[in-house]
Amino acid sequence: MGLPEAVTAQDTNELAKQTQNPIADLISVPFQGNWDFGIGDNDESGTLLNFQPVMPFAASPKTNIILRLIVPISSQPTPTGTRINGISDTLVTAFFSPSKSGRITWGMGPVVMLPTATSAAIGTEKFSIGPSIVLLSQPGNWTLGFLGNQVWSVDGANDRDAVNQAFLQPFAAYNLGNGLTAGMTIEATGKWEAQGGKWTAPLLFNINKIAMLGKRPVNFQVGAGPMLASPDGGPKWRFRAAAVFLYPR
Repeated sequence: MGLPEAVTAQDTNELAKQTQNPIADLISVPFQGNWDFGIGDNDESGTLLNFQPVMPFAASPKTNIILRLIVPISSQPTPTGTRINGISDTLVTAFFSPSKSGRITWGMGPVVMLPTATSAAIGTEKFSIGPSIVLLSQPGNWTLGFLGNQVWSVDGANDRDAVNQAFLQPFAAYNLGNGLTAGMTIEATGKWEAQGGKWTAPLLFNINKIAMLGKRPVNFQVGAGPMLASPDGGPKWRFRAAAVFLYPR
């Protein structure tokens, strides 16, 4: 069901809570830009644009399937002063979640990393698979949650290192009213067998606002924060801006 033409504060507040739930019964199409600063000895910058639609389906009267797709488009500096531009590996997750939840909303399912990178320097050249889980609670105006996954390579180029990678994301948000939300998140990626630093972990403080573009609700986001952990020569802090197009059911 779509929003009425006259959108009320209650509508935007409910939408704001749904956008904080990675497995909400809400179709969304985010375009998320990330800019990393302080890379290497020359303090260069890298750019990552994530196209990451979320599509829920009813598998049964009691179970939903939420498909999440992340297609990263990357532009990264190299030690020689050039840049590597292109699509990186694509991540596909299918969460199975109860259609009705209690105090804790949860979902779990498989995650697959596809070797779609247009350059070997920004991809693994490996087909990887593993489990993913999300847990969250929304007491009052708060949203408190955790999303995580782990993938291992099962096929791919023989001359590339095996993939053994985790993603851990605790998050919290507070609804301020009128579709305005303040929050924070840590997005930690750990490469267990990497040399010279295993983790990249930005801490992001963000502000979100639901607004209307014509009759389409859009969640606009801005955020920034330091790297709590970074590999040798990695970035020191990150800035983010995003627009999430929402399609209420």
